[in-house]
Amino acid sequence: MPARSHRSDIIILVTLGTITVLVVVALVSWGWLRQGERGFPMRTTHSAGREGTMACYMLFDRLGVEVRRLERPLLDEALEGVDVLFVVDPVLGLEQGEVSSLRAWVRGGGVLVWSADEFFEFGGGQRVYIPRRSDGVVVPTRVPPDEAELPLARDVATVLFDTLNDVTERGQGPFDTDSEDEALFADTVGVRIVSRRMGDGHVIVLADASFLANVRFGKEDNCVLGANLVEYVLAQARGARVAFDEYHFGFGKRETGWSLLGTALMRTSPGWAVLCLTGAGVLFLVYKGRRFGTRYAPTRVRRRTKLEYVHSVGATYQAAGAHGLALRMIYQWFRREAAWSVGLPPSASVETLAAQLARRTLHGPDRYEKILRQCEEALLEPRLGARRTAALVEQLALIESEVLNGHRARK
Repeated sequence: MPARSHRSDIIILVTLGTITVLVVVALVSWGWLRQGERGFPMRTTHSAGREGTMACYMLFDRLGVEVRRLERPLLDEALEGVDVLFVVDPVLGLEQGEVSSLRAWVRGGGVLVWSADEFFEFGGGQRVYIPRRSDGVVVPTRVPPDEAELPLARDVATVLFDTLNDVTERGQGPFDTDSEDEALFADTVGVRIVSRRMGDGHVIVLADASFLANVRFGKEDNCVLGANLVEYVLAQARGARVAFDEYHFGFGKRETGWSLLGTALMRTSPGWAVLCLTGAGVLFLVYKGRRFGTRYAPTRVRRRTKLEYVHSVGATYQAAGAHGLALRMIYQWFRREAAWSVGLPPSASVETLAAQLARRTLHGPDRYEKILRQCEEALLEPRLGARRTAALVEQLALIESEVLNGHRARK
């Protein structure tokens, strides 16, 4: 290759390398700049990040509250062992069946702590909640003296929320209540937390759940507000079992048809009955299909050749004294089959037929030519004896066994 081509290749490689380095530096720099921005809030107790709620979860645990994470759909089976449920800014929307189960659960005495804005359609009917965020810097707010007697305001002087939202900006949501809002906490912005009666239970609505986030939970009196909240909901609930919804943050797994079928088979009495009947049917099929003793390969049965049949017919003629007719019939059949087996016409000469038969065996052509000529000479005699006929037929049977392998050459 000329030196000029080498130089052009080097220029191309250097140019591509420079572009690649510049793109990588730009992407890394953009990522560093994005780290300082506030992203979408993920109020999951699994996260130790800024917007996670792991600190709140650990506080409840340190206070001796029986708290756990719920990573299954909010249906009747999952809500059975829960007295207080926190559904805080879920990312994935609740399905209609979950809303129905939550309504029945709350009306039966459950306490639901709810914080979510209006939901929007997201990709094929899936709903996603978009919590409202403030555009500017939010400073701590104080609890007015006339609001200090509210149930959650005890020992709380200042709080730090991420928004300036109050409950009046929030709609009724998917849960119809049976009474007016009961204010539980308010600051200089307005009422932040209310309680709504629903059957025998309560729905605690948070205008802004950001005070539970890790980045703000230790600031001002947010942790005191969180402790007052859990104390209040436990006093209203029928028990002390608290759960945080994690399923609508992507934890756990979505139920499919196969998983529901497996659960129905392995965890219900009808499912075990179906499995037992299926197992019994399989065992019955195995029992009916078993074999006794050792399996033997079928033995090969030697089939009679056509020459043996002709020989038996000839024996009948011999018994009647028609030795010449018997030899003629046997010889003509043998001559026709032998010629067909070596690819010759039945009218081929004795020398040609004997030569072709010898090519298929270890014997010379003289042996076959001699037997064939003896048969033809015997057929020209006016009277043929039984002993000579039997000897010639025996020679033909021997050739048939050598050349045709004792099987019928054609059908």
